Amino acid sequence: MKPCCWHCGEALPNFTFGKVGFRETCEKCGYDLHVCKGCQYFSPGKPNDCSVPGTEFVADREKRNLCEDFKLSGKPPQKGPSKEEIEKRLFGE
Repeated sequence: MKPCCWHCGEALPNFTFGKVGFRETCEKCGYDLHVCKGCQYFSPGKPNDCSVPGTEFVADREKRNLCEDFKLSGKPPQKGPSKEEIEKRLFGE
C-alpha cells in the first residue's frame, strides 16, 4: 500500500512511509506534506497534539513545519463532522 495525501487522499507514488522533506507538496492539491496532520505521531488531545513528548509548539497543524520527529503517516483524510453538524449537537435545531 502506497501512502496518500493527508488532505485530498491522492496516492503519493514518489514517497514511502516515514521521512519527507519539509518543502514537499502533494502534486494534486498542492498542500504541504510535512505537516502535523500528515504525521504518524499526530494525536489530537495529547499535549501539542503529538504523541512524542516535548515537541515544540506548532501553531498551524496544516502548514509545513521543521519538526525533526516527523514521519509521514500516509493515511487518507480523516472526515469529521461538518460545522453545521457540530452546531446542531451543541445548540439543537
